[in-house]
Amino acid sequence: MRLIGAVTEGSGDTNEDGMGVLGRKENIAAAWVFDGVTGINDRNYLPGGSDAAWLVHRAHFHLLKLAETDAPLPEILSQLVTALIVDWKIESARYELPLDYDPPAACLIFAKRYAAGWSALRLGDSILLAQTQSDRFLMFEESSNTGFDSWLSAEAQKRRAQGQFSVGALLAEFRPQLRASRKTRNTAESFGILKADLAAAHNAEYLELGFPKNLLICTDGFYRAVDHYGLHDNQSLLATCGQEGGTDNIMKKVRVVEQSDPQCQKYIRFKPADDASAVMLAKL
Repeated sequence: MRLIGAVTEGSGDTNEDGMGVLGRKENIAAAWVFDGVTGINDRNYLPGGSDAAWLVHRAHFHLLKLAETDAPLPEILSQLVTALIVDWKIESARYELPLDYDPPAACLIFAKRYAAGWSALRLGDSILLAQTQSDRFLMFEESSNTGFDSWLSAEAQKRRAQGQFSVGALLAEFRPQLRASRKTRNTAESFGILKADLAAAHNAEYLELGFPKNLLICTDGFYRAVDHYGLHDNQSLLATCGQEGGTDNIMKKVRVVEQSDPQCQKYIRFKPADDASAVMLAKL
């Protein structure tokens, strides 16, 4: 497939998202996006701007090599997690981490071309949209995390109505609920997430795509153009991203909306803005 557009943009000092592709622009063989999970520890400990950004950087480094192999997706994921466990063992030994430390994690969508067609995996709640040769639309089902995120956003809205606008203060207040929710990840109770933990290798979702005409993978910060701000539906998002400069244009419009609603009064959400990434591919 051909690379039409790609964007990754942070909403603050550190971009905890990431994205990558394998191959030349006219012949992409694999693509991926990361969405680093916002930390809830008292501070960041690892290098790279934040603990989540450190994990995303290391995972991207390993995927650049693993994506070149012909191994099936579960094997690539297993090797990725194993490499992250080694990284984590080395890096974490340099710090005195608190007993209740919440380890870094990230959402991941990874799509790869095989002889029989494209296959994709997902850990977390990032988005994949594909248009088949027969114009059917394929996507991963809604994440089980959506309900908790909606509750969290509604609670944050109540605090803002009382004059509490600091995201840091909100994170501190809801740390117990966030910690409890995160402990269920990579179990049957919740959804998979990328971590330096063997359980991450066994909780991904998989989707067979065949040879699609169009393929978009993006983080939830980019998908806010659809599910939060109503700028597009799935079909028009895919069509717009399929135009030259489309991903950049959508990113700009998302930021305009966020800047016009800094207190999250019109569009209820936990944070005024989020890191965002997207990769758009089209049939050669």
